[in-house]
Amino acid sequence: MDNLYIIKDRLNEAMALRNVNITELASMSGLNKSTVSRYLTGAVIPRSVAIGKMANALGVSPSWVLGYNVTMDGKELTENIPDNKVINEINVLYERLSPNGQEELKKFAEYLIAREENK
Repeated sequence: MDNLYIIKDRLNEAMALRNVNITELASMSGLNKSTVSRYLTGAVIPRSVAIGKMANALGVSPSWVLGYNVTMDGKELTENIPDNKVINEINVLYERLSPNGQEELKKFAEYLIAREENK
């Protein structure tokens, strides 16, 4: 039962981050809207083919959708990085930035860490 909730929660999280609704996900993945709705409510566990189609449509890794300890794009997490919603959200935002923006974000994070350490 846990896998069911991980899958539905991760699909809903990816949809929210990508600003995609059920109708759009169904269209983008080639799946029936009512079937997608049942996946998203946890009424039905999607088969691996459906998970792959929805993950591809949302630009996330099927492994992440299945609850593996990877980032949304499928990169392995190290022991020091928890697998949680905040890390995944930050990763998505980081990937949307230009190289300059990514560098600025890194510097800002370093500034925040230094500030915390000096408290």
